[in-house]
Amino acid sequence: MTSTTPDSTSPDGAHDATASPAQMLEQAEWRLYVDIRGAGELGRAALDALAGQPTHPLRGEAHFQVAFSLLRTGDHARALEHNALARASFAAHDNARGLLMCDQVEALHLHVQGRLEDALALHLRILARSGDVARRPSDLYICHNSRAITRKLLGQHDYMLRDFYEALAAAKACASPGPHINALTNLGGSHTDLWNLGEAQKLAEQALDLAEAAGAWSSFAVSVFNLAQIYDGLGLSGPCAAMLERIRSNEPRMLPGVLARNTPLMAIAHLCAGDVAGAGKWLDPGVTPTHSVDPSHLTDHARAQASYLIATGHPEQARQVVRAHLAAAAGAELPDPPYSRMRLLHLATELCEALGDPAAALRHLREAQSLYETLVGRSARAGFIATQVAHETALARDDRDRAREAQERAEVDRRRLATLNLALEERMHESQRLNEALRQKIAEAEALQEQLREQAVRDPLTGLYNRRFLDETSGARIELARRNRTSIAIVLIDIDHFKQINDQLGHGGGDEVLRRFAGLLRERMRRSDILCRFGGEEFVLLVDNCELQPLADILETMLRQFRAMRFGSGEHVLADSTFSAGIAVLDVDGRDFESLVRVADARMYRAKAAGRAQVIRADA
Repeated sequence: MTSTTPDSTSPDGAHDATASPAQMLEQAEWRLYVDIRGAGELGRAALDALAGQPTHPLRGEAHFQVAFSLLRTGDHARALEHNALARASFAAHDNARGLLMCDQVEALHLHVQGRLEDALALHLRILARSGDVARRPSDLYICHNSRAITRKLLGQHDYMLRDFYEALAAAKACASPGPHINALTNLGGSHTDLWNLGEAQKLAEQALDLAEAAGAWSSFAVSVFNLAQIYDGLGLSGPCAAMLERIRSNEPRMLPGVLARNTPLMAIAHLCAGDVAGAGKWLDPGVTPTHSVDPSHLTDHARAQASYLIATGHPEQARQVVRAHLAAAAGAELPDPPYSRMRLLHLATELCEALGDPAAALRHLREAQSLYETLVGRSARAGFIATQVAHETALARDDRDRAREAQERAEVDRRRLATLNLALEERMHESQRLNEALRQKIAEAEALQEQLREQAVRDPLTGLYNRRFLDETSGARIELARRNRTSIAIVLIDIDHFKQINDQLGHGGGDEVLRRFAGLLRERMRRSDILCRFGGEEFVLLVDNCELQPLADILETMLRQFRAMRFGSGEHVLADSTFSAGIAVLDVDGRDFESLVRVADARMYRAKAAGRAQVIRADA
């Protein structure tokens, strides 16, 4: 997308002193999301030009531009002063659109004060009152974008995404590229936070190209580091390293200090490019003190430091860095996204395995798996909303096109009265066809939603339920068993020596062991039992209405069958695989799911300690 600035702007970005106040304000609106300080300066220049006309209707617009600029650059007190002057001018001229924009500034001020619920309530009142008011595309962009950001901080992810998509639609109608770049950046960042990295990548790439083409270097800096983070999250080392060249070629145009605030991503990009020494320079406290790093990047900073230490042959120091960060983060609320912590935990798992600490590795892996399952659910939901919005947008576009065609046909009908009945009949058939198509699309959307829900509660490797499903359903199953006075048991199973299995067969062979063991569970257990992959090589069974002895007998039979299985081929055949299991019974070993899992887990570890390949029952 190419855009040109209004004629009142000179090539170096300074405003033309001969421009009229109206031209200055037109340029200020153009600059709102390209150069916010420049927009404020143009608003003040317009006020100076109107100094001898205290009742001029453009004074309200000029004060608003200054207020919005000051608010976005952190000068809240002066922003409110100019907003009050703008409100007085708009009220004097019955400017309903201007008064709504003053309310918008008030909502943004509530947001920056941390009064998010009050800010959202005002955003919604603005939206409700704007139906009969003619508003500019930039007004609509500010409205939808601000509301989305407030909802993001309130954790209202579904509404947030829909508001950001509305903001993107409004931004595309703006003359300036600034709102479009900003909308793509915000929407891409939201999909990144929700681990929907495929959609985030597309949006961030568009934002970066638009920002570079428009010379919006502040937005370019945000976009280039967002995209580097996305590529890193997707494991795309080449594209991540390529971001270094984009940064180097445009560094003189970016604001001072922006690279230092993104030290972790600079270091990670150098590591992706194979430049270990370059990464070390960015991680040198003498060059970039840790306190200058953006707080939202501290976890990535720890991962970058640890990765650098691993690359330079210091794994123990790397583990100390990871351990120190995890300990510090445990007692503080960092603004970093969950996926950054998940990736650090995966690195901690690999370090602990390499350093011979399997217990710590398992602990880190479990925590990483828990975060992964949370992110998978969010990602699936975000992907569904993105698909739904795209579908609704396509329908709206089709409806708009059909409405235009219908209007043209109606004009023809008015000129040709003789064909009116035929035209009406044709439109009735068209309406029926559209209704049928709409019903079909709704059915497809509902089927897609059900498919996404099923994916969110299933382990993709084994097809068993995942931990999220177990957490959601266990309480209800236990309560039902207690009301019906029936028994219920929790079984925790861990495949013995699974790391050795992976070492012997490779990870693909290890995955095959997990899949076939899951098949054995489905074969031996009842359809009413809940079978769950708890994480790694651990499985949890929730079995109701079954006596302890028959359950133990079934598990012993499964153990014999598992021993008899053969895995691998050729010289790498694995036989005599076993598992260890612990059983806990409701109201005997615990009264809720968490306590039952703890008891079953302890008994499973007793089975491990006693030589593995055995089942320890509740009455053992």
